[in-house]
Amino acid sequence: MSLTRPAAGVSWARVEKGFYVGNRRGNYLGYIDQDGGTHTAVDAQSRTLGTYPTLVAAMAALTSADEPVILTQVA
Repeated sequence: MSLTRPAAGVSWARVEKGFYVGNRRGNYLGYIDQDGGTHTAVDAQSRTLGTYPTLVAAMAALTSADEPVILTQVA
């Protein structure tokens, strides 16, 4: 499952039930972990932004955060 918000350039992938990973124009944005009725948003720097009652609210928190960090692999 992949959710896209073209206007914001954000795409969401459902990795498994209740776990979503977001990216903006190919750059890692963060993830959302659902636990029961809450959704915890964690940004690209592993900072918890908060816990939200809906998936949409958690997505909004991540998409309104600062631009994502571009991750590169170190050999």
